Amino acid sequence: MLQRVLAGFLQVEGVETAMMLDDRGHLLSSVGPPGMLPAVESTVTLTSAAFDAAQSLGRGELLEVWCEGTQRTMVDIITPFRIVALHGQGGRTAQWRHAIDHARKHLATTQEL
Repeated sequence: MLQRVLAGFLQVEGVETAMMLDDRGHLLSSVGPPGMLPAVESTVTLTSAAFDAAQSLGRGELLEVWCEGTQRTMVDIITPFRIVALHGQGGRTAQWRHAIDHARKHLATTQEL
């Protein structure tokens, strides 16, 4: 089920890889082109830095992180224990966001492995 949900993100313009991590930074599942490894380490580093910044600045709860440039990354904190990351080039960030929102219920109910 999780593989199908993540594979659906590849249909969104610009998305090249999709993955789900747990709250410890462990990869639960990923989809993408054959031979392409998911960017787990950079996603964990980015998310940790965003959590630290939000906490130290007293800005409240971190819900998502967007990085735009030549390469695009969107990290969404689905639940405190489930994190989804999309990586790619081009496309519209709002479409990525909409795709995550549409799949949120399925993503939030994945089982702990």
